[in-house]
Amino acid sequence: MFRKLYNQAVLKGELVPDGPVLVVQGGVILDPVAAQLSFVRTERDGEPTVYLPGSSLKGVLRAHGERLLRTLVHDEAAEDPFFFTAPQRSNAREERKGGDTAAVYHRSCEADRLFGSTEIAGRFRIGDAYPPRRSEDAEGFRSTNATEIRYGVAIDRAKQSARDRALFDQEVVTGGRFPFQATLENFELWMLGLILHCFRDLDDGLIQVGHAKSRGLGTMRVENPRLELRWSGARPDRLEGAGAREPDADTRQRYGLHEGDAAPLPAGAQPVPGLTPGYRFTGWDTLAAVLDAITAGPWEGFLAAAQSRQREQLHGV
Repeated sequence: MFRKLYNQAVLKGELVPDGPVLVVQGGVILDPVAAQLSFVRTERDGEPTVYLPGSSLKGVLRAHGERLLRTLVHDEAAEDPFFFTAPQRSNAREERKGGDTAAVYHRSCEADRLFGSTEIAGRFRIGDAYPPRRSEDAEGFRSTNATEIRYGVAIDRAKQSARDRALFDQEVVTGGRFPFQATLENFELWMLGLILHCFRDLDDGLIQVGHAKSRGLGTMRVENPRLELRWSGARPDRLEGAGAREPDADTRQRYGLHEGDAAPLPAGAQPVPGLTPGYRFTGWDTLAAVLDAITAGPWEGFLAAAQSRQREQLHGV
């Protein structure tokens, strides 16, 4: 089924530090004057620059998404993506060899369907977030590459004072912005709703990025969010997920999709032309309307389908 293109979602915006942020560079640092905890860097346009790795962003979003799935759906909605017994791994290998990708997708937990696992590719992707090429943007924001050094010291638990020779320094970013792009492809509407909820929680400060989150680092805002939803064929007059786009009932059943994967088109939708036409939603107010439309309908259908699938796995019916 997923060899065809049903729908696409592209979410763009800018991650702006709301305080110090540090994503630690791994490996051995050869620069003798570098901080002990240096911000991760790469080269762009021949110049070194700090950046937010896509793996770090996806990691924190997945961790929060799994927490929501376990809380709102059931514990088995987010299993360990690396934990497979030998028979499970063998069965998955045979299913893939036989071309039965529907079986692999159907038995995967909800988190693996969205974010992927060692057995199945995910629907969600997010790339590295680089700062703007200019040192300062048009609004006069502080350059993202203008990092600063902050000092810390370990505390002796018995004396409750600074431990001797335990001073360390860390390089943090406190300003600037990191434009990002996240995509969903062949998604069900509950997946879009969960991703939007995660980014809203990131903007609200409920998710932190990078190192020392419990010590106040890593809070970021999501500014200028823009969402584009596209579908193959004619532009629908509503929001449609993969379940609503697949006309064959047998295919929907094999993949575990439900037909009611659709929601009314919320206000604020701007038509987008092209071979895959769709709609654009700009700003948190319109994105909130999209999230409300998904919560009011498709999310309820998703909960019912997930609970039914859990009963089948527990009782074999």
